[in-house]
Amino acid sequence: MKEKMIQDFDVLIIGAGPAGLTAAIYLARNNVKVLVIEGTNPGGKLAEQSKIENYPGFNSISGVDLAFSMYNQAKLQGTSFVFSKVTSLESDEKNWKILTLENGKIYYAPFAIVATGMQNLVPTQVKNIEKFNHKGVSYCVVCDGTLYKDKPTAIIGGGNSAFEEGLYLSALASEVHIFVRDGIIAEKSIVEKVRAQKNMFIHENSVILEILGTNKVEKIKASIDNKIVEMKIDAVFPYIGFKPATSFISNKTLLDSKGFIVVNKNMETKEPNLFAIGDVIEKTVRQITTATNDGTIAAKLINLKIS
Repeated sequence: MKEKMIQDFDVLIIGAGPAGLTAAIYLARNNVKVLVIEGTNPGGKLAEQSKIENYPGFNSISGVDLAFSMYNQAKLQGTSFVFSKVTSLESDEKNWKILTLENGKIYYAPFAIVATGMQNLVPTQVKNIEKFNHKGVSYCVVCDGTLYKDKPTAIIGGGNSAFEEGLYLSALASEVHIFVRDGIIAEKSIVEKVRAQKNMFIHENSVILEILGTNKVEKIKASIDNKIVEMKIDAVFPYIGFKPATSFISNKTLLDSKGFIVVNKNMETKEPNLFAIGDVIEKTVRQITTATNDGTIAAKLINLKIS
């Protein structure tokens, strides 16, 4: 069996979104040895947002720019980073948290913070949605939108994300069709911007039934106002919501009925020295500003415990 490498840190943070990065900045500034483990890219879902207009200090900034600004600040303060997926979170007799990663390494620390946020919900009722994943089906317009320049595209969803990312996509694609099944819940100002775009089309009371193609998305079959139609579409972007990214947590008593981590006002879970912050916790408001707030609270308490 291949020997696993082991490193010691003061704090392990799972997730490099705004919550995790904020905690890392506050901890590292206090000379705490911090390791942030991220499965994808710095910023998490933040980096997938085309435009942010409600973060204090910026009239408008892209998600990528804000994410990498936070990431670079954390690195500058001395935070270490590993990009790999966490497969388990356990504790030993000393209450240290053990994180086993798919790269075969195990990291130990007296404190751990879960900041994994949420992951995309998949509209499994759409036939072939998973078959064409990464072959025309994408959950990130910012990442993949340029691949469909001057081509007809579709978005599934009726919330802010669906309409905001649709607007971004409309500057690239020849057409953007938004399929809304249960009614539009996006903010009125965003909906008005969409309606003003000549190459954007909102289909209410509609669903995509099937994605068709050989090796990639070529067209869709949809129900629009109870009429079955086929449309030439080169890409489908689902934005129907998210679920908490907590599958790696074996102790399910840490979670509520929906899979979110339960914490107190100090961001502490029921396990000693295990914290959770950001969108992954049970809460009513999920914004970038509330995520950074959570990260600040957890880091300040850990700093007090370490000092």
